Amino acid sequence: MADDIEALEAEFRHALRQVDEELLFAMSEVAPELLERAHLDPPPTLRARPTIDDYDRDLARVRRPGLDAFGHLRDLVLIGIRVGTISVEDVYLRVRPATVALTVLLDPGSGAGAGPGATAPALARRIRRGAGRGLGRWVEAIVAVDHWPGSLHSLLRQEPQDEDGCPPHTLLGMDDHLWRGGNILLALAPPGTLARIASEAAPMGVTGRIVGEAQAVRYARTLLRLASHAPLSRTFVDYALTGQASARVRIALASNPLTPNATLTRLLTDAVADAEPGVAAAISLHECAPPAVRLAAFRKVRDSAVLTEARERLRRDVDVVRRIQRIATASADEADLVHALLRDAGPELPFQARLFAYAQLARMSGPEAAWMLEMGRAGSLEAMHPAVRASMAAGSALPLLEAAVADPYRGMHQDAVSSVAALRREELLDWPFPWQGSEELSDPADSDRLG
Repeated sequence: MADDIEALEAEFRHALRQVDEELLFAMSEVAPELLERAHLDPPPTLRARPTIDDYDRDLARVRRPGLDAFGHLRDLVLIGIRVGTISVEDVYLRVRPATVALTVLLDPGSGAGAGPGATAPALARRIRRGAGRGLGRWVEAIVAVDHWPGSLHSLLRQEPQDEDGCPPHTLLGMDDHLWRGGNILLALAPPGTLARIASEAAPMGVTGRIVGEAQAVRYARTLLRLASHAPLSRTFVDYALTGQASARVRIALASNPLTPNATLTRLLTDAVADAEPGVAAAISLHECAPPAVRLAAFRKVRDSAVLTEARERLRRDVDVVRRIQRIATASADEADLVHALLRDAGPELPFQARLFAYAQLARMSGPEAAWMLEMGRAGSLEAMHPAVRASMAAGSALPLLEAAVADPYRGMHQDAVSSVAALRREELLDWPFPWQGSEELSDPADSDRLG
């Protein structure tokens, strides 16, 4: 018996030595990476006057878990542009990946006036000169930009350079944004660019993999990416409503949070899309569309699971509308009822509706009751709505009334997510950039500098 125990102990000791040896071997394999992570440089910080050399240095230092690398690089470029330490040529030739450079075109602070403020239209002109008059460079740039590691210059020439080996981590954080570089370039591209991509794209079924030649599959996936992101363009919306576009493109467009309400309505009433149940299902569950649009889609939904979810969302919206209607019709002696309706309202109450109700309550019993309700909702003075804080500072209900009039509650036509309502305006399809006017893109020297 003792011999058996000793033999068993010897076997355990041998097994433990094997485990130790395997663990040491594994640690020797991963230790360099762990040491590298443990001794990382401090995360880069934004400077007051960053240069393009600072950008290059930070590009090599943003490989950190949890760091919004894309956001940091974008902010560095925008600050440099606004203070004049990063030029248009810097952005075009040296900022990489190209998607970071394209953020300049969406920045409201980079588009007006002269000098640094005119960077966005100047960059748009530079991109057009680099792409030339033909469609070939535009098509390839739109297809490749969202995964291109190099600069805009190398993208438009489809010539990756050695220094363009930009690691993928530089795009960490981009999933938080709905815009994509392909959509921005399409908004700048000459007529016919989208038609070229669409004509060469592989056929797409409503479900399943896209099958075809490699290039045709890339073009088909590009169309889906364009439909799912922003900025959207009139050209793309018109294409999506033709028979040439696939149902998959229309469903992606119907699901896009930034698709304007008028476009969603067109998708519901268009003869091509009307025969596709997936379009109505997507719109009925749209996260930003107003209840009226989702109700129109709900009436066309056939899938029972979608009907159940859409019905519940609409029920909550109708409850909000009825609550606000009751507050609007309350008599002067029903201030306690209005207070209770507001106090018990859930987080789904749009702030336009809440401001209207605050203004109504302030008219009935003074602004103090509205202040207390907002403090209870927000939890702190800093988190309270600016109009309520202004009312407190003035000791008057007037700021509440002015805010309610300036941004009125629209009932069933109120966008479900007010914070993105400005990004869903129909006019953005025709010109999606903060700097308006096609004259800002005209360049009398273009004909001499193409290529």
